[in-house]
Amino acid sequence: MSLLGSFASFFSQPEIPKSSRTFLSGGKAVRIDSFLPAAENAVPAVIALHGSTGMGDALASDRPARMLAAQGYAVFLLHYFDRTGTVEQPTPQEMRDLFPEWMVAIGDAITYTSNLPNVDRDCMALVGFSLGAYLALALGATDPRVKAVIDFCGGMPEELLATSPKLPPTLIFHGEDDRSVPVAEAHKIRELAERTSSICECKVYPGEGHFLSAMTMLDAAQRVPEFLRRHLRDGCSTSNQA
Repeated sequence: MSLLGSFASFFSQPEIPKSSRTFLSGGKAVRIDSFLPAAENAVPAVIALHGSTGMGDALASDRPARMLAAQGYAVFLLHYFDRTGTVEQPTPQEMRDLFPEWMVAIGDAITYTSNLPNVDRDCMALVGFSLGAYLALALGATDPRVKAVIDFCGGMPEELLATSPKLPPTLIFHGEDDRSVPVAEAHKIRELAERTSSICECKVYPGEGHFLSAMTMLDAAQRVPEFLRRHLRDGCSTSNQA
């Protein structure tokens, strides 16, 4: 699909209904927003993880979730800050301290969504933005239920990176001029994938910073479904038939 086609589809998705529920993680109610396509069979699932500013960043609009759901994916927006009662942007120290609890919340979200009707528990992907991308990569490196990861402007904690974990198929988007999470973090993930013979696609955008522009996000919007088709939908289908 051309960039113009992506632009048109971005603003003309079918109306996929949104629902919000909660599940328990560590005794805390964690909210999860769902966009579920009408389907006779179980469909792959994608859990999206916001950055340190919460749902007010790249996930402020429901359009990307609706667009992906319209292509046959069960899409979930996870409010993982609920696990720790975080209501303001956490400090760097708080992010380090709370990281393990957020990972547990995401793992609980995988369990919760895997048990929903019409969700294929064997075809689960995570997409993260900034802090959410760090969490997505960390889960991808440690939880075999995660079959694909999409990383927007994130990286991996150094302690985990040092263990050279094998990643599931990973798609990276990063701004070359990112000063919050330097592009070197994207290259570390790419190099890790090379060392461990993991599948990794990396798209670095010249002139872009930490918050990718609207046109850049539209370019990503045409790359994400193709990546998920090859490494989540088709890959899981092949595996399930084996």
